[in-house]
Amino acid sequence: VVSTQSTESSGINAEYGGEMLASCDAYGVVKLWDVRRGGAEVGHFDYEPHPVNSVAFDACGACLAVSSNDGSVKMLEVEKGVATELTGHGDGVQAAIFSRDGDMLISGSSDSTVKVWS
Repeated sequence: VVSTQSTESSGINAEYGGEMLASCDAYGVVKLWDVRRGGAEVGHFDYEPHPVNSVAFDACGACLAVSSNDGSVKMLEVEKGVATELTGHGDGVQAAIFSRDGDMLISGSSDSTVKVWS
């Protein structure tokens, strides 16, 4: 059992190999967990004051999409801890997922739009 956030989690996702978990919460905190090490926390990223709604790993586990109420998707390079921000939604991004081949990221927003990023 991994105790994820200090508040209730708004999203959780497992890397495809099952070795890493990511969780997020309404305070804008994203955490990474190493399952091989008994669920040890190995990363902590703070995107306050905006709630984070979902997290999703790409197919190889190198990138994590972080959807936020600020209307953006952050593309977090897991190893480097560096994020690139994708903007264009007019309201909070509720979810983001990668296509199976990893060529596209699809995000959905409260503004009733779906965007495809490549």
